[in-house]
Amino acid sequence: MRYLLCIGGWGLALAAVAAAGWAVALAGLEGIVQRPLGELWFKLDVGSLNLLQAVVERYIWPPLWDPAIASVLQIPATLFFAVPAAILAALCHLRRRG
Repeated sequence: MRYLLCIGGWGLALAAVAAAGWAVALAGLEGIVQRPLGELWFKLDVGSLNLLQAVVERYIWPPLWDPAIASVLQIPATLFFAVPAAILAALCHLRRRG
């Protein structure tokens, strides 16, 4: 279990660094702007994002998509990955000491 926490933390940390790098690469005249998770997902694979929306709205519960999931997709991508990475790293560290 400890190894899964550590691997998950490192994986999320790598995703956070990649998201930050993406924001830097897209920096134009306005400077570095944190890009929302939904924009990153749209750029990477628009089909899966559309499929998720269709499944949630048709088969699960339409209000779940908007405002719940749509709000999560507005979170900066770097933060979305960095916060859970820090939590998992802390848990991994605590489990190692205990």
